[in-house]
Amino acid sequence: MREYPVRKTIKISNDYIIDIVKSEFGEYKVLNDHIISSYPGLKKLELWTDGKKLCAETEADTEYANPAETIKKFNDLLEEITGYNSKERKKLFSKLK
Repeated sequence: MREYPVRKTIKISNDYIIDIVKSEFGEYKVLNDHIISSYPGLKKLELWTDGKKLCAETEADTEYANPAETIKKFNDLLEEITGYNSKERKKLFSKLK
């Protein structure tokens, strides 16, 4: 499980996450306040929030032929939800260590 910071201008909620997941991946289900979806290259993508941070748990599909596409799609999803692109997230994570 990984926690991602969210820009203060974004009011994160499960409904907010559901709207984005629905537009990006189409299908999803909600189980115990966790939004669960999948995408080629990701067998399972589980997202939830504590009200301040985005929490994500993923399970990779190691047999998928194009992992670079999966990584780009996942990074685009995280940027849309959190407001931070991958370079900004890396900078934030390096400050935490």
